Amino acid sequence: MICTWLQFQFEILHTPVTIILCSTLVFQSSGLSQAFAIYVKPADAATADITTATVTMTPLSLVKMLVDNATQEFQSNNMTNTISYLKGAEQELLSLTVVGNNDSTRDDYISTQSLTTLLLVKNAIYSLENHDTKQAHFYINLVEQELARDMFDASKAKTKVTTTTASPDNNFFTYTNTKYNIKLHYPHNWIVEADDYPTGAGGIQIVSFYLPDVHNGLPFFRIGTDDTYKEFRNLPKVSINQYLHRSLENKNSTGFPALKIIKYNANNRLASHTAYTILWTYNNPIYGMRKSQEIATIIGSRGYFVDYTSAAANFSSYLPIAEEMIKSLQIIK
Repeated sequence: MICTWLQFQFEILHTPVTIILCSTLVFQSSGLSQAFAIYVKPADAATADITTATVTMTPLSLVKMLVDNATQEFQSNNMTNTISYLKGAEQELLSLTVVGNNDSTRDDYISTQSLTTLLLVKNAIYSLENHDTKQAHFYINLVEQELARDMFDASKAKTKVTTTTASPDNNFFTYTNTKYNIKLHYPHNWIVEADDYPTGAGGIQIVSFYLPDVHNGLPFFRIGTDDTYKEFRNLPKVSINQYLHRSLENKNSTGFPALKIIKYNANNRLASHTAYTILWTYNNPIYGMRKSQEIATIIGSRGYFVDYTSAAANFSSYLPIAEEMIKSLQIIK
């Protein structure tokens, strides 16, 4: 979900961590190199995990990579590694805050922006160290949103354009979830939303990715899984066509106003397995006409699905990126 940023700013300025931070930034800057060395190992592990993706690393991209890896560790319930990655991001953000934009070798990321993100990271760490995972989850998602928005804004400022040219050649990071055994590439400047929640009788949305650009269609990509034993209680084995028709039955005008199914078939591939495809449009009450594509497969007793959605007018613009994400999806054991 996209949170109301102004409301959050009001809330965060009343936290004790923020007050402490403002009085200690200068003193912490002198220990940057030594402190960051503590987190070199998990940072290197993250770098090693993305060797199959194309990444042009900048200071801001490094922060995003560290936070993304913190998100993945958080989803895998490894809070020690989550804190380690966040502390690595904290040190890099602190160096950005101290240097500001006077150093031409740094990103076009002004010190006030990096300070805002630094405050969020510190609050996430503070929450985790106090075993408040619900609050930490809230802050981690806000850090993701802030970083992705700033990376997108910086990219537009550098290219002097008002629209995004989408291409599968964009820089990609790798997302890995050991809890649900999935792995795929995703655009490094897209928000990673770590909200796994139930969908249907036995379904779980694992993670979603989106570009925070409403004017260019707000492209959105999600991954989920279904327990076919729970979804199809009377069937010992589920075929891809049965899975397809169950999904079609669940798409209605209540969930998708002005729903129009464009096409569907069971002739696709996902994670090297036979998959179905459904393409449809609907009218979102906030964002207007949207177009969606769902691809799903069955592996053993589990179904896996991916959805790509964008403004109908911009659907084809981001389709190459969605296809790259779909192509890279792996079910790991």
